Amino acid sequence: MKLLQVKLDHELVDEAEAILENLGLDRATALTLYYQQIVLNKGLPFDVRLPRKLNQETIAALEEDLSGSKAYSSLV
Repeated sequence: MKLLQVKLDHELVDEAEAILENLGLDRATALTLYYQQIVLNKGLPFDVRLPRKLNQETIAALEEDLSGSKAYSSLV
């Protein structure tokens, strides 16, 4: 066993752990599942990348307040 220490935003941790609690998971189990998926996928279990084409609309959307004040009907 290895001890793993990370610094994360307090609000992020609280929100994530509330979700994990509803799933019946604790922090250690969730991180173990995540690491197992990294090993199985030989990388992150989800895509991490920038949009292929950063046009003005994409840049504006990335900079926009994420309060939900604007909805999009398409990801394209």
